[in-house]
Amino acid sequence: MAQILPMLTRARAFYSRGVLLSLPAHSRSGVRDDDGMVVFAMPAAAVRIDERGCLCPLWLPADRADEEGVDRAISEEMLEHCRLAVHHGLAEGFLLYGDTSLARASELLALHVIKTGTEYWAKWGAAALAELPRRQACGASERV
Repeated sequence: MAQILPMLTRARAFYSRGVLLSLPAHSRSGVRDDDGMVVFAMPAAAVRIDERGCLCPLWLPADRADEEGVDRAISEEMLEHCRLAVHHGLAEGFLLYGDTSLARASELLALHVIKTGTEYWAKWGAAALAELPRRQACGASERV
C-alpha cells in the first residue's frame, strides 16, 4: 500500500525548514537564518534524470527577457541565492508538485549548485540512484 505523505504549500515548506521569505507569495528560494544555508524550491516537472543523478535548472538568463516588477525581483533574488550557493559549495532544496505550489513535508534534498555558462543548475542523487528506483531517488515519483 502506498504511503500518502503530507503536502505543504511552497511558503509553508520554506517556513518549516527555517527560511523566512522576502516575498512569501512568490519567492522560490531563501536563506535559512540559523546557518545561512540556501534553500531552493524546484518544480518536479523540470527535473532531468540520467545515470549521474538528477539535474534541475534554477536560473536561466532567458527567464529574464520579459520580466517586470515582482517577476524581476524574484529572478534577481534567485540569481543572488544561486551565486551564494555556489560560493558555499552546497545548498538544500525540495520539489514542487502538481501546479508547482505543493511540496512534501518530509522531503529535503542535499544539492550541489553549479554554474554552466550563464545558467545555474542544482545537481543531486548520484549515489542514491544505485540503491533506489530512479523516480524515488530523485524525488520525482509524481511524474511516473
